[in-house]
Amino acid sequence: MDPGVPALPNQRYKMCRIMCERRNGWSLRSFCEGNYSAICTPHWRNGHQAARCVSPRTEWIEKRMSETQCCVDATVKTRGKAKVAEADTDTRAFCLTQCSDAVDRERDWTQEDIFLLCKRSM
Repeated sequence: MDPGVPALPNQRYKMCRIMCERRNGWSLRSFCEGNYSAICTPHWRNGHQAARCVSPRTEWIEKRMSETQCCVDATVKTRGKAKVAEADTDTRAFCLTQCSDAVDRERDWTQEDIFLLCKRSM
C-alpha cells in the first residue's frame, strides 16, 4: 500500500453493493467521513465475520470475508430515524458510472481506489 494513503478498517470493499443499495443508507460523503475516522469491533455473525463500527457521525454494521479482508456489506444504523436517507447527487452519479455493468458491480475496491474516490468527492 502507498504510504500516503490513510488506512481503512478493511483491505478491500464491494463499493457498488455498499453504496448503491438504498437500504444500506450511505452517501459518498458519509462513507468517506465515517470510514476514515471509525473504530470497529469485530465479531462473528451468521458465518461471516462482522464488525460494529462507530465514527463521530455514523454508526454501522459491516460484514467481512475474513479470509480476503473484504467488506461485502455495510449498513448504517438508523435507529430513531424515520427512514433511510435518500442518496445524494454524487452517490447517484457514482452508482450510474461505476456500477452499471455486472462485472463492475462485483469489483473489489482497494484502499487506494477508495482514497482517490473520497479525495475527488470531498
